[in-house]
Amino acid sequence: MFCNQEYDVVVIGAGPGGCVVARNLARAGHKVLLLEKREKIGIPVRCGEASTKLSDLQTYGPIDEDCIETIINGLYIYGPNGVNIDLAQKGTGIMLNREKFDPWLAHLAENDGAEVVTKARAEFVGEVEKGCRHVRVKLGDGAGDTTEEIRAKMVVAADGVESRIGRQVGLDCVQKPGITCTGVDIQVQGILTRPDYLTFWQGHDFINDGYIWSFPKIKSNVTNFGAGFRISSKNNRNILDITMEWLYKLFPEARINHVVGGVIPVSSILKEYTLDHFALVGDAAHHTNPLTGGGIASAMRAGRFCAQTVHEGLECGNLSKEFLKTYEKRCYDYFGRWHDFECKFGRFLHHMDKSEQTELYRVLQNFAKHNCKKSSFLKTPVLSAKMFYKFWRFKG
Repeated sequence: MFCNQEYDVVVIGAGPGGCVVARNLARAGHKVLLLEKREKIGIPVRCGEASTKLSDLQTYGPIDEDCIETIINGLYIYGPNGVNIDLAQKGTGIMLNREKFDPWLAHLAENDGAEVVTKARAEFVGEVEKGCRHVRVKLGDGAGDTTEEIRAKMVVAADGVESRIGRQVGLDCVQKPGITCTGVDIQVQGILTRPDYLTFWQGHDFINDGYIWSFPKIKSNVTNFGAGFRISSKNNRNILDITMEWLYKLFPEARINHVVGGVIPVSSILKEYTLDHFALVGDAAHHTNPLTGGGIASAMRAGRFCAQTVHEGLECGNLSKEFLKTYEKRCYDYFGRWHDFECKFGRFLHHMDKSEQTELYRVLQNFAKHNCKKSSFLKTPVLSAKMFYKFWRFKG
């Protein structure tokens, strides 16, 4: 049973994006219900668990130290023809423990006034009637399930990459082949690669239309090793077989703890993900980085922008689609424009043959070597100009 039958906001999905929405709106004094379909928030983990730098993350906190596995001080990318990139950047990111991090965010939301209910699956969201939407929720995990009807002035769906609720209300958020990545993440015992670096293998010598990764979790003494590529009719092998093959090729003695898989939007941000009294957040709105597949940081930023806009709408009595476009604009201005660039860059990289890709990696290698200063392109003027021109002309 719920504490109330009517809420200002119902948030569907207690991942990072949903928890941030719920907490910020509860802190603003609104009556908020946060629903999670699973019994335990954060389980199962279906991501690489790498995220933004700690100083950025703490603005959503305080974040419990147990949630942080590793401070990341750089990236190492194995590229085509042995052209590798070593990008040293102190504190550039962190490795999270999502089994602890997601429940902690839900705990913060609950402490600030949100009602959090697990084993609660939103089955249906109705049309707007008298300024509210009906939400039908199934409570329980099997035998003895009950169904409850509640009303909310605003519904926020942060229900993940599948976004069943988004599709049900009529938004075009379905995962389309070619702009969706399929991936597998394997937790391996021990640290496989440099412990304070994220390590990647990309290009024609490895996986061209995606990449292989090794992300260390120092506190737990495990590594998230995985691979992903775009769904394509050209690829007749499944990603699990390919990932296992690369794991034992690179690390023959690897000992596997467990394996998870899923799909990742790499389409860049959806063009439309709001309706009257309704919005999508996080993976549901394709708020994932189309080049890396990372989505934790952008989901949380989107959650903050969504809460800000919904609060303003509740205050002035306007939660129309037109008003909620402010939320979409805030997301686009902050990270969507960059995601569009990265989406084009990813297609550009994948369409290159091996020799062209090697030239591009040499430019990027030099860029990283000189601390990512724009002046570094002047040290390889001909090659840099060639790559910039090709990218500018690229339409694929």
